[in-house]
Amino acid sequence: MKCCSCGHWNIVSVNKILLEHPSPEPKVKVFIPMYEPLEVTKCEKCGKVIAESKEQ
Repeated sequence: MKCCSCGHWNIVSVNKILLEHPSPEPKVKVFIPMYEPLEVTKCEKCGKVIAESKEQ
């Protein structure tokens, strides 16, 4: 994930979830990937919080 403040690329541990999206075609299933951070992650360069889990 890229930091909004300094632009440094950081590694963030996430849980990937696939959400089913309605499709106009009955035989086609559309899935949209969503990513939930597993923990609070700070930028390695500037120290600002760039991702935090919703469970706190």
